[in-house]
Amino acid sequence: MSLFLLALGTIGLEILPLSAQAAGLAAGPAAGSSAPRSLSVLYFENLTGDEAHAWLSKGLSDMLTSDLAGLGAMALVERERLEKLLAEMELALSGLMDPAKAPQLGAFLNAEALLYGSYSVVGETLRIDARVVAVESGAVLAAASSSGPLEALSQVGWELSSRLASGLGLPVPAMTTVATKALGSYYKGLDLLDAGRPADALAFFGEAVQADPLFAKPGRGLEEAWRYLKKFKEQRWRREMNALVEDIQAMMKRLNAPVFYSFADALMKPEAFGFANAAAVSELYNAHPARLNGDTPVMAIWNLQNALGELADKADEYFDDQVLVERCRDEILSLAKQAFTRYAGDKDLPEVLYQTLFVYREREQWALLKDGCEELMGNWPDHRMMWAVEGMYERALEELGE
Repeated sequence: MSLFLLALGTIGLEILPLSAQAAGLAAGPAAGSSAPRSLSVLYFENLTGDEAHAWLSKGLSDMLTSDLAGLGAMALVERERLEKLLAEMELALSGLMDPAKAPQLGAFLNAEALLYGSYSVVGETLRIDARVVAVESGAVLAAASSSGPLEALSQVGWELSSRLASGLGLPVPAMTTVATKALGSYYKGLDLLDAGRPADALAFFGEAVQADPLFAKPGRGLEEAWRYLKKFKEQRWRREMNALVEDIQAMMKRLNAPVFYSFADALMKPEAFGFANAAAVSELYNAHPARLNGDTPVMAIWNLQNALGELADKADEYFDDQVLVERCRDEILSLAKQAFTRYAGDKDLPEVLYQTLFVYREREQWALLKDGCEELMGNWPDHRMMWAVEGMYERALEELGE
């Protein structure tokens, strides 16, 4: 094993556990599905009444909406429309829980079915109960419960979504893991933003980003809060970063899919990779080319490393966010470890290795930089950026006194 790969082995990182379903994919309902054409996930009722966990009311609703919307089988009513309903009908949360109001709510939300839910937290254990009810008939289309440690909120919420989806005859949604601390801070910020307090919301969105820098939703919250505060330069900066985060998440999902596919593969067999047709593949590529770039896993890893490097540069330049900078650098190294471990001998490995040199240089890890340069110069002497590698190698030797 090379000195470079041994060095990467000390990192101890893996790619985040992300969904195997790439962005833009959609799965239709199974045969005999009882899924409604449109669904609104109402805010969940807090049975304990504990304000410390009040953020779960809106949070669970948003999490289930994201899970079920990802299946592409139903139209999910956006949260903003639910907020408008609460304001215009002057309803409290208890009003949403009243089954007698279901026809009125369904008409306002343009939804065929409503998802009602409640939760309780006892000690560190969360229990969630939910049911999907047809607006016109009042029939229960699906019902499910889930429980587990609050610290494993992503898992507990996903289990509930999966059981409800199965009850509706739909595929199991893909699972995405987010730290509970990040979820809590984000949904507290969202409550404040909805209440017209964007300055207070900024602090919670910032905490969520610090807890999980590649969780996309807090970034969008920051962008919206800056807009409310008329800080348009910060809004633009955050919007640029949000676009990169969303591309990065989609690229990671493609790399973690059960079968890797290229743009050409998806065009030839769109249904095999979850696309409706070739036009849907082209539409995704035209809107977000980075998400489908890379004809091989190693080329895709290289593109992902570049995107992470760009995000780190923007985080540093715009907001001096060193937590996000270091997270991006960790991911660049983790991706290199994966590439060298899984795809030994691939012709594009030197490009992956080249990206790690910048991380070692910025972290002033001169011994690792020296080893990486020697690996690249010794095994790929005709690399297109050899002049830059030689410059970094000389710097490493100088810093090490060699």
